[in-house]
Amino acid sequence: MEISTENLEPQRIDWYRTPIDAQALGLLTKRSDRQGWLHIGGHLLLLTCTGTIAYLTYLHQLYLTALVMLLIHGTCYSFLGWAGAGHELVHRTVFKNKACNEFFLFLFAFLSWNNPIYFRASHIRHHQKTVFTAHDSEVRLPQTLRYTDWIWSLTFDVPAAYRALRIVIENSMGIIKGQWSSRLFTETMGAERRQIAIWARAVLLGHIALAAAFVLSGHWPLLLIITFAPFIADWLNKVLALAQHFGMQPNVCDYRDNSRTVLLHPALAFLYWQMNYHIEHHMYPGVPFFQLKNLRRQLEYDLPIASNGILPLLVEMALIKKRQAQSDALTQSTAQTDNLIQKGRP
Repeated sequence: MEISTENLEPQRIDWYRTPIDAQALGLLTKRSDRQGWLHIGGHLLLLTCTGTIAYLTYLHQLYLTALVMLLIHGTCYSFLGWAGAGHELVHRTVFKNKACNEFFLFLFAFLSWNNPIYFRASHIRHHQKTVFTAHDSEVRLPQTLRYTDWIWSLTFDVPAAYRALRIVIENSMGIIKGQWSSRLFTETMGAERRQIAIWARAVLLGHIALAAAFVLSGHWPLLLIITFAPFIADWLNKVLALAQHFGMQPNVCDYRDNSRTVLLHPALAFLYWQMNYHIEHHMYPGVPFFQLKNLRRQLEYDLPIASNGILPLLVEMALIKKRQAQSDALTQSTAQTDNLIQKGRP
């Protein structure tokens, strides 16, 4: 059901959630330090292996192999951010131990040039008013998909790196731009705005110090393996992040209509921290990532058929983009015709 976006700010949206037995949900929402350590340890071990191989092959002058490994490393590294580990840590569901959640949240935010204070505030609003046009600017529908962007995403994402660096520098000076930012952090929220600035300074100074250490010690390839790794071959992370709501319906009270679940190979689902179960995550955000597959089994009778695999997903997204282009062309043509009629020239 589509509803008006007027005057929704003070109201709680009555979201539809597929019913589930309370006892079963209670079991699914239990946190686990063991699962958290296994997943984080596995992800960090993977990055250690890909980064080490990339560096060693470079030292042995196997430059093509080093380049391929660097691209693989960057792809895996990009999942430390908000479309992966960082997202789950923001929800405080990775560990039962709260301190562990916060430690890795800030560590991964540092490594990915992100601000967890800003994202947590934004993401709370995103869950409260998911893709409601007037109230959720974290994801604004319809989203655009420009094929030229993927040229950067397949290599070194210069636009993303520039944007991240610009935001960190601005935030470090106490500048928080944008209408959405002004709504999340009003001028009266001095303490919260200072926290954003302090974290941005820590990120900026920390990366400058690391970069200087890498260069002065003669290990400059670590600039690519650590400092700029989030922007190298981040295409897969971007595809999956975009797929969460791409082409879905805004201003509705049903997550089955505004979010998308994708069934992925277990290795890719591991890398993505099971965020491919996105309808399920929005319905019950308190369920930890490692239980989302089990949650789907409980709800599947009431959910739409999910895209099965990354290739069918890409085809689906390409078809949505094609329909968007056709719709835009029709709208433009109609507007031109109306303009001519108003001028008296049929």
